[in-house]
Amino acid sequence: MKIMKNIFKTGMLSTLGLLFILVSCTADPITSTVTYYPDMTFNGDRITVLTEGDAYVEQGIISKANGVDLEVTTTGSEDVDTSTPGVYDVYYSSVNSDGFSKELRRTVIVLSNQPSTVDLSGTFFRNGFANNVTRLSDRVYVADNAGGVDPANSDNVDNLVKLTFYNIDDVRLYAPYQEDTSKSGLDVESNIGTIISPNNFTWVIYASGFYGTAVRNFVR
Repeated sequence: MKIMKNIFKTGMLSTLGLLFILVSCTADPITSTVTYYPDMTFNGDRITVLTEGDAYVEQGIISKANGVDLEVTTTGSEDVDTSTPGVYDVYYSSVNSDGFSKELRRTVIVLSNQPSTVDLSGTFFRNGFANNVTRLSDRVYVADNAGGVDPANSDNVDNLVKLTFYNIDDVRLYAPYQEDTSKSGLDVESNIGTIISPNNFTWVIYASGFYGTAVRNFVR
């Protein structure tokens, strides 16, 4: 019986000790913090289209966290060369007080100042599937099936991509990043594509995993 009493006392002491530890732990105040991430807004347009020889004016962005201004780091603006047709990227980044960062990108497209000798309007085909291209101005176009996929395929119906693109210099073309280009809401950008002839151009479009990274060849 004495042994049993000792076991009982030992068990009670262990239980009381555990309860003390639990009470001590839960008695400490629970603290939490709220992180306000950088909220960044462009001054001007996210896509800036210039003609060769124009001046590029860096407009910057506004960055705040919970209404408080954040410092902005800008890179790439010094590389914009408006004397040379092409595509230039300007990046903006901010870091909040907790070390969380965010980045935005402005795309600057510099078009040749020479009248285009290439008219890409009309219907182009990829694997027999039509991509109708409409000319908006001398170097600006819209393609209604930029991926060149079968519009009759039920898997493609909601993913047909409509893109605005630019003929940079009669040799290169480019579609800048655009949101919600399809019924399914695909965000799309192209690489610097190639104008092989007035009747043939190629590009890669980046639109999630649906389109992959294949080079897409269009001919009429």
